[in-house]
Amino acid sequence: MAAPFHLRRKVHVVKRLIVAALASVALALGACGQTGGPNVEESVVEETGLTAKALNDYTWDELHEISWMMSTAESYDAAREIARQYGIVEEDNTLTTQTKQLFLGENRVIDVRVAGIVHDDFADRGGKVGLTFMTVGALAIRPMNDVSTVEGGWEASSLRAWLDTEGIAMFEEDLRDIIPYVNKYTNNIGRTADVASVTATRDRLFVPSAHEICGDINWDAEEFRYLRGYENIDSVLNAEGSQYECFRQAGVTYNSDPNGILSLASSTGTSPWWYRSAYPFEFFGKGETGITGYFYQVRESGYPESVGLPEEPASVVIGFCI
Repeated sequence: MAAPFHLRRKVHVVKRLIVAALASVALALGACGQTGGPNVEESVVEETGLTAKALNDYTWDELHEISWMMSTAESYDAAREIARQYGIVEEDNTLTTQTKQLFLGENRVIDVRVAGIVHDDFADRGGKVGLTFMTVGALAIRPMNDVSTVEGGWEASSLRAWLDTEGIAMFEEDLRDIIPYVNKYTNNIGRTADVASVTATRDRLFVPSAHEICGDINWDAEEFRYLRGYENIDSVLNAEGSQYECFRQAGVTYNSDPNGILSLASSTGTSPWWYRSAYPFEFFGKGETGITGYFYQVRESGYPESVGLPEEPASVVIGFCI
């Protein structure tokens, strides 16, 4: 019989802290230029037993240990060096484009990619999580909401509630146990031009925001700049987190996907997929009370911008940290 989760968690946390401390000592010795001392790679490999391998060959527990070492490193550069030692960052300093298989229920497997390193904030403690992953294909095809509304944005959406219950239940138990809650920043009002509408939610599984995929957005300034009374609602979208490195590295912008990284055609069939970003404009005069509206989507072609009615199903691409 497996040990209770709270006991396994304590053992795992203590082990990670020891490993992180050893890694930090090794980094400090290397930074001071002491001769004869262990370098980062030798020390970490000796004490953890981990060696660099293909991403898919790591267990989730091994990736969790690497992630913890990164999150407790003394600086971003030190964390990136740890990632490089384990092949998550390549020798040319680019993020790996390798994928790892994610096993789900009913003999289902989808691929995940490393979306970013030291990117997302822990919700329940200080600091940033070492590794963030994102599915290459769709976890499911579902509506954003059960009814036609953007009111309450991502925070109040039925898709968010589903991900924290039935969605996370699709994951293997050992992986579920090491996925932390992180803060995701989103317009949680719906129809708004106020950047203060962007607030944090605690999420284990999350749908990416438009800004996390595209970087700085100029959609509404380009579309509505000649309209009387135009307000800069792009500032709301641009406050919803920051662009993940894998998409920046692939050249994704608010109007371009030059390497086709946003298309799901090669993995789960052509389909639009959700951003968690609500469309904040009074679209064609509808939704003055905030009851109806749209959420942003990636188009079926992979083009970075479209909108969809919240009650109509679309693909669900999700992120999670370990």
